[in-house]
Amino acid sequence: MVRAAEHHGLTRCTCLEESLALWYLLGRQNISSRIRIGVRKQAGKFEAHAWVECEGAALNQSEELHRHYAPFESEFDNLPAEKS
Repeated sequence: MVRAAEHHGLTRCTCLEESLALWYLLGRQNISSRIRIGVRKQAGKFEAHAWVECEGAALNQSEELHRHYAPFESEFDNLPAEKS
């Protein structure tokens, strides 16, 4: 759903924007997931990547892509409380 919206939109989303949208939508459907952020250094450049995991599987990225990034150990697995 997130990818379809991006495909038909005017701009491209970053991996973080895509992951946050997917994580939020899954949470609203009571599907337990977590957003993961990883880093790597390649050719002298620092790079970061974000993806969503559900039961240990990456949902919005191929398994191979995110394995090249060292994930932060702390996960962001709780949605912020809604304000009244």
